[in-house]
Amino acid sequence: MQTDSISSSIKTGRCDVCVVGAGVAGATLAAYLGRRGVRVALIERDLSEPKKIVGELLQPGGVLELERMGLASVLEGIDAQPVEGYALINDGVQLRIPYPESSGKPLSGRGFRYGRFIQNLRRAAEDSPNVTVIEGRVRGFVEDVSAGRVVGVRYVERTENREQAILAPLTVVCDGCVSSLRNKLCNSEKKVSGYFLGLLLEDCRLPCPNHGHVFIGNDSPFLSYPVSSRHVRVLIDFPGRMPKLKGEAFGHSLLDQVGGRLPQEMRAAFAAAVAKRDFQAMPNIVMHANPAQVPGAVLLGDSLNMRHPLTGGGMTVALTDVRTLGNLLLQIGDFSREEKVSEAVRSYYAYRHKLNATINILASALYGVFTQPDLNEACFAYLQRGGKYAAGPIALLSGISRDIRLLIRHFAAVAWFGAYRAVKPLPTPARVFKAYCILRQAIRIIDPLLAAEYPTFGTRMALKLARIVFP
Repeated sequence: MQTDSISSSIKTGRCDVCVVGAGVAGATLAAYLGRRGVRVALIERDLSEPKKIVGELLQPGGVLELERMGLASVLEGIDAQPVEGYALINDGVQLRIPYPESSGKPLSGRGFRYGRFIQNLRRAAEDSPNVTVIEGRVRGFVEDVSAGRVVGVRYVERTENREQAILAPLTVVCDGCVSSLRNKLCNSEKKVSGYFLGLLLEDCRLPCPNHGHVFIGNDSPFLSYPVSSRHVRVLIDFPGRMPKLKGEAFGHSLLDQVGGRLPQEMRAAFAAAVAKRDFQAMPNIVMHANPAQVPGAVLLGDSLNMRHPLTGGGMTVALTDVRTLGNLLLQIGDFSREEKVSEAVRSYYAYRHKLNATINILASALYGVFTQPDLNEACFAYLQRGGKYAAGPIALLSGISRDIRLLIRHFAAVAWFGAYRAVKPLPTPARVFKAYCILRQAIRIIDPLLAAEYPTFGTRMALKLARIVFP
């Protein structure tokens, strides 16, 4: 509950931070700041429980971020399931890779229904007397044109028709992938690589309980993981255009192309889900962070940066951004000091990519590997070696390690391992050429991803040389 004094002060423009969007990033930031004395206005156009297939697997790195912010309790009471690692299934061959350990104890992620998780985050924000939650649609910024600053937002509450304004030293835009405010604050371009089709399987037994599953082979990958004690989510990749979901033929093709690749224990639940035809599709969007410095405003979460959802790293990135920006803002004290607010935003933009570059790169790089048969086979065989060959990649996938050098080493090792396998047992000209093609394909996957994440001078020179050798 909000006190009358705080609610009144926010509506007359005396809040410290205005947050647009009460999704993962916005609701968490409001809760984190509000519990520490910052006056926050949180505006969300629809506070009912969202029905989405995104954001249902939180990697261990994201769980740790919630714990560091004192918000781990939001994972309670929503039937969240522990996720202890990953199982890769390649044409029936199964490979289980556990998450890393910390202080001798295994780390775990969480699988849950997105809407339940969001409602818990919103309640955590509402429970702070320093946070006022408003259900309304934001229409645009309030700007001080002479100073070149954003000083708040214009909005209309859901139950009213008149436009109102909230003024704040800082407006944080967290309104997601379809952000209506993004264009003024960044120069990023969204790219849709394909779509994930989501199905919810009831009473389904997974081959590896409490694990995320990645099914790979000659076709596109698809995923499954527990989201409640009774439900398993399946996400099926469709490169390019969104599939036509109507008609009996589509259901038959799912049963044939996907159902036939599932383990026997999952097929009945999958067939029942297909028969219900309760399909949901979402675009797989990649958008590299390219923010414009606009005083008085900052982008957070999917409004700023998106990566392929294959690795489930989006919420970990968002929560990392929340803690990074939140800690910088908590050092300000007096939010009327405009230069201090602007300095905090600049520091956030400069530092966040160092924490999240590995998650962003790995997501698209792994998808590229899984959709190239030779690299796919090389990656699976590489991970089968176990030990450090599996421990390093799973530490990156889980969001526990953010070491970009570790990512580059393992990606290069997979490519060279694939090339080595191609020339065995005798390096004939045809096999050498195949090895060359494998290395060239790996370079073409990783080159633009590294280039988009502020590479070091050494990395830029290495990429330049690689483009010459593998044009």
